[in-house]
Amino acid sequence: MVRNGYRVRPTGLTTPIAERMIFRIDDIQGRPRARIAAKDGPQALALFWRRRGRQILAESLPDPDPVATLRRNFAMARILPDTAELPLPEPVPARAATHPAPRRPRAPRPLRDEAETGQNDLFTSPLPAPPPKAEPPPPRRQVTHLDAETLQLARVHYRGLQASDPTDSYLYHITTNENAEAMLRDGVTMSRRHPLLLTERGGVPYWLSLLADDDDASEADIAVLRMKRFMIDDLVEDDPDSTRSSGSPSYFLTGNT
Repeated sequence: MVRNGYRVRPTGLTTPIAERMIFRIDDIQGRPRARIAAKDGPQALALFWRRRGRQILAESLPDPDPVATLRRNFAMARILPDTAELPLPEPVPARAATHPAPRRPRAPRPLRDEAETGQNDLFTSPLPAPPPKAEPPPPRRQVTHLDAETLQLARVHYRGLQASDPTDSYLYHITTNENAEAMLRDGVTMSRRHPLLLTERGGVPYWLSLLADDDDASEADIAVLRMKRFMIDDLVEDDPDSTRSSGSPSYFLTGNT
């Protein structure tokens, strides 16, 4: 609705108390002049002109008493919420509306010194050196014969040995007296095809009990030899079957041949 050079149009908003429509009043050039809550457009325009006339009259009359004027203006400002003139947004300058302010170039980010941060550029830092290749294990020693002195080969009085004896620094071999004499004289010959069975100290009673059950073996023909463990540690292989049956670790002396 346009009257007297002013256009009145509803904003679609209502007041919270009386739920009256808020109307916007613009001049002929489309500039907003006021926002007033009223029942309809004509009432909003009438309220606008009433307040506009009061403002023009107050500005034209002399002001003998500033205090009275201040009170009068304050009384005029205390109007009901249903007919209150709502504040207008500040007008945007024409230059800002047509020509936006130029954007300032962003200052370049200062480069950090790698020495201070302790970090390297992932794109310029050299690739890490590959880990050194593991050295191949040394070849296993292969031995076919050791003399009795090197092995510290000796007879053992086996009557005092018990299954509960702790492990010591020797490995033990049960054989006949004839074989024991030959080994003490000529040394030990090692072969994978005919390995010697060795056991820990606690396994000797088990193997002696098996020989005692053999009718062909007599107690006088049985001999127990011991040899130094560290001299043959790398020349023996585990014998899992004998270990399970005797309950004590058992080995084959093969010499890695």
